[in-house]
Order: sequence, then structure tokens, then C-alpha cells
Amino acid sequence: MIKALIFDLDGTLIQTEVLKATSYAQAIQQLTEQAVGEKQVMDVFGKFVGLSREKVVEGLYGEFQSELEQYLGTQDSDTIKERIINKRLFIYDEILQDAVLLSEHFCPFTLALLHKAHTEKFKIVLATMSHLPQAKRMTAILGIADKLDLTLTRDDVAKGKPNPEIYLKAKNVLQLNSDECLVIEDSVNGIKAGLKAGMQVFAVTNDVTRSSVHSCNLLEEAYIVDTLEELSARVFGFIKAKS
Repeated sequence: MIKALIFDLDGTLIQTEVLKATSYAQAIQQLTEQAVGEKQVMDVFGKFVGLSREKVVEGLYGEFQSELEQYLGTQDSDTIKERIINKRLFIYDEILQDAVLLSEHFCPFTLALLHKAHTEKFKIVLATMSHLPQAKRMTAILGIADKLDLTLTRDDVAKGKPNPEIYLKAKNVLQLNSDECLVIEDSVNGIKAGLKAGMQVFAVTNDVTRSSVHSCNLLEEAYIVDTLEELSARVFGFIKAKS
């Protein structure tokens, strides 16, 4: 019997994956004096969705190493990665100050599922690779802070997704078994983490993740939701069948 729904944040409850991708793309574009275009970064960003900040930067550094070394005047990888992080955080913090822009990126059907599950007395968990300050701001803007029984962020675990640590910690804190938890994710790395934790995962796709979610062959099609208007019916249909 399902007792808890565990939600990812970025790309699942709010389409910040697009905004995050944009912030990384603009950072690398600026650092390379436009030798690397914003679209070039956006085109490869899907490979890094759901990873921790450190893993994303490591991946993007690998993709654009030669240009970054040339325009930053160093071959020291740690220095380059730090420059990317600092530039990207500055850009992203500016984005996070724009409440109107953020509200335009809410995921209404996933939020509706969260509210319905809360009303029906399921435990509600947020498990995100965002750091705590960003997660707190997002949950406040989304209006769900008081609906969450537990919030876990990148700051609460040693290993990020696709490692299952964050999901295992959630079920341990709630004193539940894996088969009593249902995960809502949008990325391949998040799906891997949920499955490794022994939990059922539903994937809600978006423009950044749709192709990779389908091609990874980790989930049966019944658990991949492209038409998000169907999300609540499909999830609660699964829960009812498990009862």
C-alpha cells in the first residue's frame, strides 16, 4: 500500500530545469566571449539533468573544455569549474528574484497531484538536488511549504542522484518500506535513483527530458506521463490497484 509520495522539484513541480539550463548556457557563453553559443550548451544539457551542481559543471567542462581553457587563460580544471559555478549562480540568482517569471514555469498538474495527495492524507516528501536555500525559496513561491512532511536537499546527502541515497533517507525518516513510497520524477538520473531505492517511479516528461526518458528504457510506458492532464488519474489508479 502506498503511504508516501516523493516529489522531485526541478522539472517536476516547477520547470526550473529550463531556467537552470539557460543560466549555465549564458554563463559559458559569457565566459567564452560567445565562442560557445547558448544553443550549443542547451543542446547538450539534457545529459546532465537531475545531477548535482558539481556533476553538471564537470559534464559541461568536458563538453567545452578547449574553448573554456582558451578564453579563461588557464588549463586548471578546478579554477575553470569554479568560474562556471560563480558566473552561473550570479545569473540564476537574478532569475530567482523574478517571481512573475517563476510563476510562469509552475507545473500545474504535478502540483495538483501533490495537493490531492496531501488532502487524502498521504505523506508528502520533497527530494531535490537543489541546495536548501533554493529549495526553500521555490517551495515558498509554489505555496507548498506547509504541505510537506519532509524536505530533503543536496545538503542532506553525501551522494546525489542517480545514487538512491536521498530516497532511501526519505523512507528511513518516515519509517516506511520502499514499496510504500511512490516517486514522481522528470529526469533519467532521478528515475534511476528512485528505482535503485526499490520504489515505483512515475516520470513526468518535459521538453528537456522527454526524449531521454523514453529512450533510456528504465520504465514501462504506463509509468511515463507525457500528457500531464492524465497524471493524477494514472497515479491514483496505480495506488488503488496496490491497495
